[in-house]
Amino acid sequence: MANPENKVPFKFVETQGELLRFLDETDKSSWIGCDTEFISEGRYRPDLCLVQVSTETGDYILDPLSIHDLTPFWERFCRDDTLAVVHACRSELEFCYRAVKRLPSKIFDVQLAAAFVGLGYPLNFKSLTAQTIRVNLEKSETLTDWSRRPLLSAQLQYALQDVCYLGRIVETLQRELDAQGRSNWFQEEMAEFAESLKTTFVDESWRKITGPTIRTRTELATVRELWRWRRDRAVARNTPPHRVMRDDLIVALAKRHSADPERVAVTRGLNGKADSPWIREICGVIQKALDLPEDQKPKLETNNYPVYKIASQLVCLLLTQYCQRRKISPSVVMTTRDVREAIAARQGTLPADIKPRLRTGWRAEFLGEFLDNVLNGRYAMQITGELEENPIRLIDVGELEARTVFEVKETDSENGE
Repeated sequence: MANPENKVPFKFVETQGELLRFLDETDKSSWIGCDTEFISEGRYRPDLCLVQVSTETGDYILDPLSIHDLTPFWERFCRDDTLAVVHACRSELEFCYRAVKRLPSKIFDVQLAAAFVGLGYPLNFKSLTAQTIRVNLEKSETLTDWSRRPLLSAQLQYALQDVCYLGRIVETLQRELDAQGRSNWFQEEMAEFAESLKTTFVDESWRKITGPTIRTRTELATVRELWRWRRDRAVARNTPPHRVMRDDLIVALAKRHSADPERVAVTRGLNGKADSPWIREICGVIQKALDLPEDQKPKLETNNYPVYKIASQLVCLLLTQYCQRRKISPSVVMTTRDVREAIAARQGTLPADIKPRLRTGWRAEFLGEFLDNVLNGRYAMQITGELEENPIRLIDVGELEARTVFEVKETDSENGE
């Protein structure tokens, strides 16, 4: 167990000059471990309050509230000759991208790596540390206000726990990845994961608005314009977007097809009168969307292929079992949508512009033959006598002639038959 009395030595960096000395001291380090503490409640974007760093030359805590410019650190973090080590990297990579408009070229997310060696996903840092290097961390400062100064020694030691073991964890996970022949798989997935994160940092997310189904391009255009208006207001006020307007209200207004203040004002949750500046501002945004020429309205995204509900459920079950037996986390390997696309491709109903994810890269190498056998009916399922632990057995029927007992229809599961 990590003993809180055995304090981790570190250097506290709180001036621009100390930051430059830190960069000089760590210049030769081949890896940099990084974690952040921030406050996101009530803000449009989180306020960065602390940066914990571990390197080959020692551990450090950087204070963003007193350092004038952290850009030199993020540039160092992104250097091509340096491995950036993180756990559940979204926050750290977003702070990095916002600062220098790029991400490290070499990233090792220990949480993702653990998924490739059978440790589960997503593992919190306490569980991951216990399973990899047998260190049990004390988590006693989870509700700390990291913006307050001065920070107590106990708070700083708590923060250091999230980085000071990263070097040992990487060594352990890398050995296991190499032993299982999955290092290339992990690196491929890490690059794809980082790229997808970067997309979320730069792309507008109005298509992800939740609520009733949007059915016309005009409705989608209204959603887009209201989303952008809400974002700009949230940025100006440094407040979460939902405090400006909830998603369901954006969709409800889009489906009204009207910029009439009287109609808009009666929308439950807007809390404004028809002649109020608030309602008239909203109506102006809606009118802008309604006035757009058809070719300037966004196109609807639809899945133009069957969902194969029952087949997808069965294939998901079998692929999940396959992954678990080969010690790789199913949630990293596939989603239900991935399985549906693979089935549609096999049936010839998948649009030509969609490449099934399970048929590309490391997933194809890992699942290829098994997925082919499942989709081509080579396996039969048998209920075993061990219903608690191993309820289903797969039997390879090979080229044996099969006899149909009955066929399960899509409507059976919905009607409870």
